[in-house]
Amino acid sequence: MPELILAGTDQQSVPFVIGVAESLGYTATQPTQGRIKLERGSLPLTLFAGALAGKKFHISFTFDVGVDEHGNSWLRFDQDGALGAVKGGALGYAKSKDEYAAFLNAVRAEAAQRGVLLGER
Repeated sequence: MPELILAGTDQQSVPFVIGVAESLGYTATQPTQGRIKLERGSLPLTLFAGALAGKKFHISFTFDVGVDEHGNSWLRFDQDGALGAVKGGALGYAKSKDEYAAFLNAVRAEAAQRGVLLGER
């Protein structure tokens, strides 16, 4: 479960991450304080067709956010690869894992470009 450290408060970091997610087709919800869920695709179609759902394959993961002792944000990303396997077998697991990695790479790249990426744990 990677954890990124970004300059700025959670009020700055959460919209930044959601913006990156939206540019990749995800929508964000905030089911609990400090935890945001990101989703894209169609869950009903994925349950019906599995990995054959193509671009409509349902992908979801969450990230927790907080502020460290220096006033910077930490973002902890969590992806349940097992859920991808349930939805689409081995192909679904691989697709979920690849999309999760692509999302994290996009967040890292955008944060680095903006000069707000302070580190990773």
